[in-house]
Amino acid sequence: MGALEGYARDKQLMGSFALLAAASVLTIPFERMKANHPLYKKDKDDKLTEALKDLEKVPFLKAPFWQGEPGFWFQTRVVNDINDSYNWKDEEGHRPLSDAAENSIADRKAEKVLRPLRNALAHGNVFYLNGDGYEVAGDQMKLLAFASRYEESKEQQAESCTFRLIVAGEEDFFQFVRSWAEWISQLPASREISEAA
Repeated sequence: MGALEGYARDKQLMGSFALLAAASVLTIPFERMKANHPLYKKDKDDKLTEALKDLEKVPFLKAPFWQGEPGFWFQTRVVNDINDSYNWKDEEGHRPLSDAAENSIADRKAEKVLRPLRNALAHGNVFYLNGDGYEVAGDQMKLLAFASRYEESKEQQAESCTFRLIVAGEEDFFQFVRSWAEWISQLPASREISEAA
């Protein structure tokens, strides 16, 4: 990451660079750290799995992977068409990022934020938002929004199109990816997971 950061900054591509890095340093290890993953090896991967399980107990914004301040993060739900950023509404009818909208990120355990981030990255549900929180072709990206289908039961899936929405500042998301990469590289890892990342 360090070798390419300067180039990405010069070209004003920090958000795109962070997404590229996140695909390998977040998505792959996050999946491989789970004991039910088919490539999981108990004798080598237990420490990683324990570290992931510990993230169920700590708030995202105070998780051990942060190095420095997390910056701007926002989490809510979108209960209408996720493809129309101009008309996103939360459960109370407020537009995400508005003064009236509730930001639930402070109450979320790290695992409850990482899972939707992983889902959004894996399924390409990423929106490039301008400084006002809208996806507008040609506008410079200031925020990244990650949408993950809210799935509790098949009945709920059939009844609604609710998505978890996580929004981060472009630079803040990059800082998260870098912090996560440094944190995970310090954990005792099997060679296979290190190579996968």
